[in-house]
Amino acid sequence: MNEAINEDGTLRASIWQQKLGNDYIARAFQYAHEADPDALLFYNDYGNEYSAVKREAILALVNGLKSRGIPINGIGLQMHTRYNQSDANLAIAINSAAQTGLKVHIAELDIAVNPDNNQSLTFTSSLAQQQAEKYKFIVKTYNAIPKAQQFGITTWNLTDGDTWITGEYSRPDWPLPFDSNYKRKAAYQGILEGLK
Repeated sequence: MNEAINEDGTLRASIWQQKLGNDYIARAFQYAHEADPDALLFYNDYGNEYSAVKREAILALVNGLKSRGIPINGIGLQMHTRYNQSDANLAIAINSAAQTGLKVHIAELDIAVNPDNNQSLTFTSSLAQQQAEKYKFIVKTYNAIPKAQQFGITTWNLTDGDTWITGEYSRPDWPLPFDSNYKRKAAYQGILEGLK
């Protein structure tokens, strides 16, 4: 299940909700499990690191499914974040997901360095280092949760030349561990240091 919670913590309106009712999420997990009992089933959403309201709604949904015996194996944190997001918010997102006892997947990770949409911004060594420190913090925090709960970390593309951010927001940005020429950035080293 992907992105079923609104920013205000309510269920997102969808054709599934309209046709099957508010319990469509539980039914989706049940049906998926029946179709493939060996499949790992995740709830995946964004906003965990910047919205306490949305995070609490996601946790309530996941924990509610668990308490009802609905088959669910993990929680995915879409981590489209920014270099100036507080470490405290990032840690709360990762650790609260781990507290569910489910597997945790940091999904869609990228770290924007131009959240203010500055059209003339250039990627400086200072921005590169701040971004690297944020990658390091995220990976290190994730690496500290129980190993059995670590499903993985996935970036949302590989190079700055392939990022969705520049097209979506019409701005320059460099959110990924490799530059547009596939050269490793400081962010790549930050990831490695977070694993140590």
